[in-house]
Amino acid sequence: MSPVVREEPSAWGARLRAAAAAGELSDLPFVQQPAWAASKALTGWESVRLVAHDGTAWAGAQLLVQRLPAGLGRIAYAPRGPIVVAAHAEQAAALRAELLRGLSELRSDSVTLVRLEPGESTPLPDEADQVNPADDLSADLRAPWLAAATTARIALHRARPVQPSTSRRIDLTAGMETVRAAWRSKWRQYARHATESGVTVRAVGADGADALYTAMTSISGRTGVKTRSSAAFAHIVNAFNGEAEILIAESPSGETLGALLVITTPTTTTELFGGATNSGNELRAPYALKVTAMERAVARGSATYDMWGISTPGIAHFKAGWGGTPVVYPGALDVDLDPIRGPLVRLALRLRGFGA
Repeated sequence: MSPVVREEPSAWGARLRAAAAAGELSDLPFVQQPAWAASKALTGWESVRLVAHDGTAWAGAQLLVQRLPAGLGRIAYAPRGPIVVAAHAEQAAALRAELLRGLSELRSDSVTLVRLEPGESTPLPDEADQVNPADDLSADLRAPWLAAATTARIALHRARPVQPSTSRRIDLTAGMETVRAAWRSKWRQYARHATESGVTVRAVGADGADALYTAMTSISGRTGVKTRSSAAFAHIVNAFNGEAEILIAESPSGETLGALLVITTPTTTTELFGGATNSGNELRAPYALKVTAMERAVARGSATYDMWGISTPGIAHFKAGWGGTPVVYPGALDVDLDPIRGPLVRLALRLRGFGA
């Protein structure tokens, strides 16, 4: 087995695409793509990619790195990572341990704490709380990493996840008619209502950022949740260079009723930001947006449509109407690279709500 090495963005991107094409990676999360790291540069994040090899098997992660205040060094964060590609469980276990040991490489970057947030998921039982699932439902997903940490003689500390801890994912492989048949009948009715009311949806690039900002600002006014700027939305779309688009729902007069930003990887289409104005909700624009997003995902050959997060019971109800399966992720695991400042960083992150 090779020691952990750093990998350039282009090589890491090619690695991910090759694994997806070979069927070795059923879900390639967009947050592990080099384009996501490029989009985060706008807010001061740098990036590094670490990989451990064992023949053709490997384990690796793209980590975002940012300086912390008060002389606490830097944090490295792997959203939906690390990723492990190995044919055998024993080989996967060894690669996990090697990668955890190799995180010490980041000390040269003044990193004092590493937060890992593996992307494996498992379905939630029908009766489970989809917003705040019981901790034991994700225990089996954490177990391989905890075992690897024991092998590597490294302590892993549970932490608050930055990415959504649950989501709803729709299998697209059977085609659009099968996907459509799983929708709640009322949802199909609402989608027809939007069409009959003259709501249209068009797909654009970064030039749709203002429309998305309009929709998100309307949501912010109703919920108090802060939104990103129009420039930030445009930056994300541009970074993905054709793999991200903004869907805009409009009235017959051209009024923006809602918008949705979606990102496509070789395996998955994910809806990242979206919503509707008050007028858009009255005309059922969110339903028109979802229909178009799924149709375009199927046309692109995506195997999965990820609704990216279940944050409230109301959102859980809305997303459940589109079929699919609710899933839970392992959560976040911290590694202290500095025995003194690491615990201080973990405390500071809890106090400032990092991951909230």
